[in-house]
Amino acid sequence: LAVLPFENQGAASDDYFADGLTEEIRGKLTALPGLQVTASTSSGQYRKSTKSLRDIAAELGVDYLLVGKVRWEKRADGTSRVRVSPELILVSSGASKWQEPFDAAITDVFAVQSEIAGLVAAKLDVALTDSVKTRLEAQPTKNVAAYDAYLRGRAITGSEPASLRAALAAYEQAVALDPTFALAWGVLGATNASLYLSGVPSPELGRTVRRAADRAIALDPAAPVGYIALAQYFRIVDVQPDSAAAAIETALRLDPTSPRALTVRSVSEGMKGQWDAALTHAQAAAALDPRSAGRWASVAGLLTRLGRYGEARAAGERMIQLAPSLQQVQVRATIELMAGDLAAARGVLKRSTLNPVALAAYMSTYNDLYWVLPEADQDVVLRLRPSSFDDDPATWATVLAQIYALRNDAARARIYADSARMAYVDQLKATPNDAQLHVLYGFSLALLGRKGEAIAEGERGVALKPPSIDAVNGAYLTHQLVRIYLLAGEKEKALDGIESLLKLRYFLSPGYLRIDPGFASLRGNPRFDRIIAAKS
Repeated sequence: LAVLPFENQGAASDDYFADGLTEEIRGKLTALPGLQVTASTSSGQYRKSTKSLRDIAAELGVDYLLVGKVRWEKRADGTSRVRVSPELILVSSGASKWQEPFDAAITDVFAVQSEIAGLVAAKLDVALTDSVKTRLEAQPTKNVAAYDAYLRGRAITGSEPASLRAALAAYEQAVALDPTFALAWGVLGATNASLYLSGVPSPELGRTVRRAADRAIALDPAAPVGYIALAQYFRIVDVQPDSAAAAIETALRLDPTSPRALTVRSVSEGMKGQWDAALTHAQAAAALDPRSAGRWASVAGLLTRLGRYGEARAAGERMIQLAPSLQQVQVRATIELMAGDLAAARGVLKRSTLNPVALAAYMSTYNDLYWVLPEADQDVVLRLRPSSFDDDPATWATVLAQIYALRNDAARARIYADSARMAYVDQLKATPNDAQLHVLYGFSLALLGRKGEAIAEGERGVALKPPSIDAVNGAYLTHQLVRIYLLAGEKEKALDGIESLLKLRYFLSPGYLRIDPGFASLRGNPRFDRIIAAKS
């Protein structure tokens, strides 16, 4: 069964409400034994689609489609009603197996969702035990305003800090209106964890992730959302791979077919360097959610790590066809970089339909791929202000310093490196044990020629989070330490780091080493040439 986005027949501003109602009905149906329900990110691709229902069903591989129409009628006296007209369609014949209109006060919207799910189950001959009936009848909150705020948050997509903050504002409103709203607490925790990863970390933000996860679990220990948030806490904030794995195993025990939980499990396995297991679970998530660009991005990234570039390209192209994000375009370009083809990587960026300025800023910020940008795009980045980098002066100044260094403009590189250094000093006062901040601070010192201090900071950062603890982020920090060694003229130490990274299934390959200008000083070095030849 796939539940397609219900058509909003009211004001365009109510689209989020129709989508949220669809999602809640889908969620209730997902809990039914004997019924496989396509994940929301896959079925959600067909919002306002002109494709025939038969074609949609074929693409999703389902036997039944649940479609519907929604109207939220708001009256002058402050009351409102919701009208829902669902229809269950048997795809093979195109016949309507069941349809029934519902008209209820907005305060009864949860009862309507439960009744629709129950009637669909009955028409599909799904037996309902007492415990399943209880779950179907459960209401996420009794506060309609809190539910509305939660739905507004869910409607905000994007993984960059600005989008995350907008969603967080809605979730915070939801839990303020109803402190017992477990689902909202769970997504609040997970979203804060994402912000901790992609923005500037702080102790308070980390504590917020843990509090929200714990609150969600305490309120509803039978729901997976709190355990997913807890796993993200142990994966991103207080890095404990075993604790992250235990939390996600609990989530999967509660919902074995959750694509989100399977994806987090895959990432947790990657932290431990268990790449084959990580790929298996990423592929399982993609099979359950085949129209999700994010699921295919996970598969493509893992195949790239494993050096299976042909398969990675196939997964990456499937991802690109599904309205990808900035991060996912970078994943596709990275496949070509790992294969040693800079022109092909630039071709990926050129054919992207995303905002070119936002894409250039993203490439310059994450994974330090500023050098992949054509010179004209680098010029655009040099004109950007800190607001294009989440108002983070450290990131902004580091990006500009690196581009000027690439252009051999030593004076400007030093000016921006010093600005970055000062910003990192301030950030480290708040989070003195953040491994990545120490490494990035060290890199800014290296650009300034302060070699001894730079190496000490870089090595401290790697010691705080080595690849043996986190094979994903620890390897990235080791890569940054290699860059510090090269700027400091410590080529043998840099080569030691490169050799270790090539054993870790990191995003570094012989092809990548040949085209990244950051390694230009090593080309012609006999040891460097031997390392590349051996790994090739």
